[in-house]
Amino acid sequence: MSSFLRPLAYRHRWIYDLVTAVSSLSVGGVDRLRGLGLEALRPHLKPEATVLDLCCGSGEAAAPWLEAGFRVTGLDISPRALALAAQRYPAMERVEGLAEDPPLKEASFAAIQMSVALHEFPRTDREAVLTSCLRLLQPGGSLVLVDLHPAGPWLRLPQRLFCALFETDTATAMLEDDLPSQLERIGFTAVNQDLLAGQALQRITATRPRTSATP
Repeated sequence: MSSFLRPLAYRHRWIYDLVTAVSSLSVGGVDRLRGLGLEALRPHLKPEATVLDLCCGSGEAAAPWLEAGFRVTGLDISPRALALAAQRYPAMERVEGLAEDPPLKEASFAAIQMSVALHEFPRTDREAVLTSCLRLLQPGGSLVLVDLHPAGPWLRLPQRLFCALFETDTATAMLEDDLPSQLERIGFTAVNQDLLAGQALQRITATRPRTSATP
């Protein structure tokens, strides 16, 4: 279930951009929010490494990676979003497909980013998405997730209001779950969680082991 504001925000770009701008203030603005994945993984990647931006939308979160010189593939289920990404970021390779079962080869990427998108998936689908990430990463490759986390006392009420107005039940479900433990159970190692924006946002990095097989 979601309120009428959610489809309205996606239908009218200015509403979506306004909501993004306001909600990103606590981490330093939209540019910082979109660069959180790159900020975490850049020191561990070789120049021009292959990066997958999963659920890339129109490409805004991929932009910092492209500017840094990485070879970026963006995957999304929406042809409309990918068409917009093609106009804005022509250097990004675009693939239409499901994040739960991406039409991509195993061990294709040195890094995978998922920026404020995982909470859109129900629990069972979220498991499938994270398992796909493990499969698509090269051995020793890194995953970075930026997404919602239960806020601390100061932002708890604003977060609940935001979720009620603009999110679905899947976001509430993810706020109840332990994402780092889920990643470890799937097979990721070196799982590290940073809490940002008054704990309302989490950035998690994890690694595909170099020796063990993927599911």
